[in-house]
Amino acid sequence: MNELSNMSLADMPSFTEHDTRVEKKAHYGQIVARFQEADCSDTQNLVYLIDTIDQMSPEIYEHYRSLQDLFRVNIQGLLNAIRQPGDRYQARSEEELQQLAYCLQKACANHTLLQEKYQDLHIIR
Repeated sequence: MNELSNMSLADMPSFTEHDTRVEKKAHYGQIVARFQEADCSDTQNLVYLIDTIDQMSPEIYEHYRSLQDLFRVNIQGLLNAIRQPGDRYQARSEEELQQLAYCLQKACANHTLLQEKYQDLHIIR
């Protein structure tokens, strides 16, 4: 775990891809633990999380599902924090808006989130 604990979340998607292809998924538990220790309520960290999920094999269901659950809890918390009256969401910056859109699109594409629930979400800046 020492190697992973010093690794930034930005490095996790590429590390996960390597672990999936070369290391036979040997570090999946440590990858999950690294994200569980991190603050994933930040949109940038959610980008790293969804990109990591995208590189992880769903064959190792327990770890894959743990990251999906972590993403769902944190995206919901973030959306609740920026919710405005009338089912509208106000991003705090253009960067946050772009990151949220990216996360939602990718999460729907890899079935971490249900597209039907999020496709009509109205986020403004």
